[in-house]
Amino acid sequence: MCMTKTELNKVVEELRSLKTLKNETEQQIRELESGIIEFLNETAECETVDKNGKPIKQYIGTDYKTTYTTQTRENVKKDEVKKYLTDEEYEKCITRSTFGVLRVQ
Repeated sequence: MCMTKTELNKVVEELRSLKTLKNETEQQIRELESGIIEFLNETAECETVDKNGKPIKQYIGTDYKTTYTTQTRENVKKDEVKKYLTDEEYEKCITRSTFGVLRVQ
């Protein structure tokens, strides 16, 4: 054994503590980002266009640049695709990854 049960308990306790800190930090980051987005949306001078002529919000500070744009993402409904393809055709479209997953609850 590489560690005792007592050591494992301490490690899990430390892990939980760090995950709590991570969640709290991520929440603070989301709040700060919301404030930046609000500034960009409410400040008329932030309205500009990108290199493709698409309207964006942008502010350039002394040592940073912030931009806020809309983005589109496409998702495919697997059940709908399966209706149009045979099982064999559908299998040709699938890529699978295998990896280890640790869950500590």
